[in-house]
Amino acid sequence: MQGLEPREAVLECAARDGDIAEGALWLAADDCPGVEPERWLERLDELAGELRSRCGLRGCGPADAPLVGALLRDRLRLRGAGGGDPRAHYLHSVLDRGAGVPIACSAIWIAVGARAEIPVEGVNLPGHFVVRVNGHLFDTVASGEPLDEEDLKRLVTSSTGKEIEHLEPAQVARASARDMLARMSRNLRRCYTSLECWDQALRAADRCVDLVPTPGERRDRGLLLWRMGRVVAALSDINAYLDEAPETCSDRTAMTEVAGRLRAFLN
Repeated sequence: MQGLEPREAVLECAARDGDIAEGALWLAADDCPGVEPERWLERLDELAGELRSRCGLRGCGPADAPLVGALLRDRLRLRGAGGGDPRAHYLHSVLDRGAGVPIACSAIWIAVGARAEIPVEGVNLPGHFVVRVNGHLFDTVASGEPLDEEDLKRLVTSSTGKEIEHLEPAQVARASARDMLARMSRNLRRCYTSLECWDQALRAADRCVDLVPTPGERRDRGLLLWRMGRVVAALSDINAYLDEAPETCSDRTAMTEVAGRLRAFLN
């Protein structure tokens, strides 16, 4: 994306529902000076070339999804990692270290699959992220075997702590590049907040608002700004939330109280 700043490149990828690996690498460049997306895109091209070799003369197809997992385990030692380490969220770090959160590992599956003409799509499960190939779902930080409905329910229960009867169609729908980049940014906002890296947390929160300019994202950024002591900016976001959110929203009373406390502080 010649001539674009990293944030602009992230938003451009989201707008055209483009290559998630490219978008995620520009996201990393937005946060981490010195990251060169082209270098890591070349690494993905190399992995896809090896995948095509493994498929043989017949070429790759949807039935070769297990080969994607096997290749990435062989070449990257791709595996799950806890979300408390920022490196587990950034695609260049996961390609380098092999350890990542599910959505980062899934982005690599999607990118390598696409380059080898295997259609892999992301699925935004509650509390977890998986991929779908030819109607079959795969957990990219596990064994690489297809998941059945009971596997999915166990995954969601384990990740959220809430037992579910069944998954709604919207919960297993394809995740767009915008969906994935926003979820990556929310994960980083939480990660950096827990580490009290406030500037990095705010950068991720700003990106969330840029990607998904909804009342909820403004509220979450406002609460972060409040924790940072930036009262005027926090009040602006909380007021925007109260102006735009439905009257029936469950936290309206709590957010109205927050706005009152912020105004009192300014007075």
